[in-house]
Amino acid sequence: MTASETDPQAQMNEIFRLLRANQLVDAEQLCRKTLLHDDNDINVLGILGAILLKKNEFTDAEKILRSVNELEPAFARPHEDLGLLYLNQNKPETAIGCFERAIALDADQASAFRGLSTALQQSGRQDEAQAALEKFLALSPTHDSIAQARLLHADGETQRAESICADVLKREPENTSALRMLAIIASDDEQFVVAEGLLRRIIKLLPDSIGAIRELGRFLAERSRFPEAIQLLEQAEKLDASNAQLQLMLGDMYLIVGRTADALQSYEKCLELSPDEPMALLGRGHMLRIIGDRDEAEASYRRCISVRSEIGNAWWSISSLHGYHASDDEVARMQENIDAGSPNTESEVAFRFALARAYERRDDYERAWQQYELANTAKRRLVSYDPVEIEVRHSKMRKVFSAEFCRQLPATDATAKSPVFILGMPRSGSTLIEQILASHSLVEGAGELPYIIMMSAVDKNRPDRTQYPEMVAELDASQLAGLGKSYLYHASTHCSEDRPYFTDKMPANFSHVGLIHSILPGARIIDTRRDPLATCVANYRYLFASGKNQSYDLMELAEYYLQYVQMMDHWNTVLPGVVLRVQYEEVVDDLESQVRKILNFCGLEFEQDCLEFHKSDRVVNTASSEQVRQPIYRSGVDFHQNYDSHLDVLREILAPIL
Repeated sequence: MTASETDPQAQMNEIFRLLRANQLVDAEQLCRKTLLHDDNDINVLGILGAILLKKNEFTDAEKILRSVNELEPAFARPHEDLGLLYLNQNKPETAIGCFERAIALDADQASAFRGLSTALQQSGRQDEAQAALEKFLALSPTHDSIAQARLLHADGETQRAESICADVLKREPENTSALRMLAIIASDDEQFVVAEGLLRRIIKLLPDSIGAIRELGRFLAERSRFPEAIQLLEQAEKLDASNAQLQLMLGDMYLIVGRTADALQSYEKCLELSPDEPMALLGRGHMLRIIGDRDEAEASYRRCISVRSEIGNAWWSISSLHGYHASDDEVARMQENIDAGSPNTESEVAFRFALARAYERRDDYERAWQQYELANTAKRRLVSYDPVEIEVRHSKMRKVFSAEFCRQLPATDATAKSPVFILGMPRSGSTLIEQILASHSLVEGAGELPYIIMMSAVDKNRPDRTQYPEMVAELDASQLAGLGKSYLYHASTHCSEDRPYFTDKMPANFSHVGLIHSILPGARIIDTRRDPLATCVANYRYLFASGKNQSYDLMELAEYYLQYVQMMDHWNTVLPGVVLRVQYEEVVDDLESQVRKILNFCGLEFEQDCLEFHKSDRVVNTASSEQVRQPIYRSGVDFHQNYDSHLDVLREILAPIL
């Protein structure tokens, strides 16, 4: 037996070292070994209880912590740890008593006030929770420093915020709040590798922290690294399947990658744990809508509204359901929410779009247009869009992807999966074309994929400052092929079936036809075209979940349409025969001949199911999800004429192509 094994202080030091290294299993074993010599050592027992709590072994942790309290009732920390245990078990009322006893024994223990604040908040005692939080802040100078750093960061004083966090870390190298703040600063500065490293360090320090795991998952998702984010969150689910917010986040992630059944299941799990979680009700409604269960989708939206009537997106979601007619009472409630001052401008925008739809369904087009104008004006103030930047970027693309450059591109190279890109303006019939193609036995519809857009931003921080599109001219054939393989790898995460073709219907890919043909010369590309006025009005009438920021101002929308036409004219000139144009109105008027033309272009045999696309039960996660479940109809072709008196600005700008 070594001296350290018989020296209690040496053993305590070793236990603390193991804890600092986050070696919980080894620390637990040493605690149990130490207790063989003295099973009533309250210090070691207290540490063992805290270790078991960190490992989510709540039954054993509770037993040990209670025994410590019986052995030494004046020991404050075990009472606090019991409070944390009960918080983890969703027992805030029981936790409150534990935290209060800990504070009564040690009124200077800041963390006990933090736990008490959380328990009081979860119990609905908001004023008392705020008082406990203020006490915690008063007792925690480090927390005060982090709060100051957050304020400085919000005010744009990044360097001062960074300096404060660095000072905190000199005193407390494992302070996760400081590390998290530095990760936010790095991310805002587009130092994504640094930010990711900091977030992963936090998880190393707090491997069982669902909050830390969710934060890294969110970071990865924002970089469109969805498979990694999902894998991380699924690991977190194994740690705590009873975390409602984790289930909500998983649902959102599954939805993005097209795992419909998994998404719906996660939303359902979230609602089992938290029946009134509005975002889960909203997400559940979206999932039911895209799988074609309209009535259940409406019920879920209604439930969301009953829980939180001020959520404008719930009203917009239900109002935009095909065939939905808002009652007089619902119209009044929407107007009341606006008049009362919506929680934020985003909600006001959604309420106004919803009201516009309600008036539209009543054939009151004047009042509908008034609401569309108010909604779009408010939304435009919220989004970032620079039409000059778009024009400059398109000019560079036309210069780089010249006729000479395109003539030198490598020949068609077969790939295991053949993508069919469906691009153009939003609301131009692309979902219909995808639904037709995805009804074919050899084609899977993958929806709007972000990966070409992501590639257009690759190497943004190159040392030589060469950016896209100029950088494409520097790539050799193997590098271009590598980008194609990378695209196919990421796209495959959205494909659930073993079919040789898949569709990517990201509308904005029209800007990147040159890049697509460079990295995937065998890809089919379809340009969906619709009457310019009809397209612009359809965009102006729709509140997009994200992106499409050119849609919220009629002048900018019309100018963007001209940019689109100019780009497609360029691609048709430098890449003749590469892009097939499909006119929406011609599909409506003569479905079979257009379907045959599309299939022939893609190298596919004709199949009757493509004419009966509305019978397909595939998931459709776009604005037109309900329309494509119905036989083709012509009533929407001239719908924009209901607003003819308001379209002068569109006609003036679009005159060259009308």
